[in-house]
Amino acid sequence: MILQKTLTKKLSKAKSFSKTFGLLVISLFMLQSCSKKISVFSKSYSAKDLQIENLEFDYLTIKSKIQFKETHKTTKATALIRMKRDSVIWFNLSGALGVQGVRGIITKDSVKIINRVEKSYYLYDFKAVSQEFKFPIDFNLIQSMIVGDMPKPLEENNSIKKSDGRYVIKQNIENIRITNYVNQTTMKLEEVNVSEKETDNSLKLLYKDFRNMNGQGLPFSIFISLIHHNEFGELETQLNIDHTKAEAVNKPLKFPFSIPKKYEAKK
Repeated sequence: MILQKTLTKKLSKAKSFSKTFGLLVISLFMLQSCSKKISVFSKSYSAKDLQIENLEFDYLTIKSKIQFKETHKTTKATALIRMKRDSVIWFNLSGALGVQGVRGIITKDSVKIINRVEKSYYLYDFKAVSQEFKFPIDFNLIQSMIVGDMPKPLEENNSIKKSDGRYVIKQNIENIRITNYVNQTTMKLEEVNVSEKETDNSLKLLYKDFRNMNGQGLPFSIFISLIHHNEFGELETQLNIDHTKAEAVNKPLKFPFSIPKKYEAKK
């Protein structure tokens, strides 16, 4: 009975963490392509031959519809996201019970989340976040996931080939393998597969429905599939993000966030 209560408590904690933090942290770094299609590669290319279009902005506001799917459960929410490039990611969720009243702010070194319905808050550093998802996660990777940039910058030693109208860019960073697929015509990132060599953890990112924003292409549809393993076995989380509005501005945005003294700290 004690063991059962312990496992139940751990499982509840894991679900609570992934539900509140999943929007921006189900992130960028663990992927395998599920495709069995055989591709014929052309010649190799150099990094200097490619001019991949990354999204340029100072401040960005995005409104989105989100569907968060776990085993036997689907949660829908509306999100407002504000960003200052390379500095702050702020988000506010509304909608279904469990995400209503959730607000968070992500900086270079920390993640803070409050739940105004439950009157509670969570504080994490990226080491704790990485341990929770069994994969190294940082601010830059989360930012790249949201705006559709490559998780890791293109480097001269990367393997670059062309297949089926897309550039296939392979990167190896310590124990992580990253495969990026860039559209040959638009030079926009369409797919990212990241896998960890020592585990079966994987993440898949798909970017679609590119629309013009200040002369740049922003993906308005993002699909994320995360598979990781813990003491409960293999867990898969799927996240569909459909932007309804996006605007890049030069004027500074506000990122309101404070933790009331009466709120209870959660771990």
